[in-house]
Amino acid sequence: MKVDLHTHHNRCGHAKGSLRDYVLAALDQGVEVLGLSDHTPMFAEEEDHALPPVAMPKSAFPSYIAEALALKEEFAHSIEILVSTEADYLSGRMDAYTKALSGYPLDYLIGSVHQFEGSEIFDVRRWEGVGGDELPAIKARYFRLVAECARSGLFDVIGHVDALKGSHPPLGAVPVPAAADEMLLAIRDSGAVMEINTSGNTKMCGGWYPEFDLLERAHHFGVPITFASDAHTPERVCDQYPEVVQVLHDIGFSAWTVFRGGTARQCPLF
Repeated sequence: MKVDLHTHHNRCGHAKGSLRDYVLAALDQGVEVLGLSDHTPMFAEEEDHALPPVAMPKSAFPSYIAEALALKEEFAHSIEILVSTEADYLSGRMDAYTKALSGYPLDYLIGSVHQFEGSEIFDVRRWEGVGGDELPAIKARYFRLVAECARSGLFDVIGHVDALKGSHPPLGAVPVPAAADEMLLAIRDSGAVMEINTSGNTKMCGGWYPEFDLLERAHHFGVPITFASDAHTPERVCDQYPEVVQVLHDIGFSAWTVFRGGTARQCPLF
């Protein structure tokens, strides 16, 4: 079954295309389950539009959900549309998100770490003056924050779990097995799933999130998975899907996890 549970659109300020554009692109790709999952507003900030290039205003969120629900109904006979959103995990500041999202009929919620140790994860300036010998400790701390995100119990899907490598490719090859296993077990034990996210191919690191070794470890620990293009343009819906399916099949995975009304369900990779 062809699925894609992670897409964005123009309300967030750094993606292109309308929600309808993504639905039509998914239909062209033969997608059977599509998640509309744009970034939440910055609910923990006082301003309506705290970070215009990053996320939509709080005042725009109701119209986002209403439009997604209308498309879900309109295309019900052609494609299953899931209504979701991707929330930043901000340690100790999630009460505002829980309160703001509680009244919406979300099919699932993605939790991702975009802010780490004082800066945005893709900010290349964070690596200035950082030596190679520091990378294992940095990567381990990031994985432990992702584990904390999973343990919060707020999320159904944990997003791009090693995306810190996006703007610093050397980080990808740095082994931190203890922290990696802690993160994977936290995802599994929380009842969440890990996404296989192909948007690394749009960053300096190339490839996918997570690395191949993490995919193998995830299979070993029985971590459920789902597919995520993290598309910020309609053309990237289900990007590299056949390649991902083949790699996962070779590792031993056999199913995606998708959602309906907050309830997880399994569907075959093929």
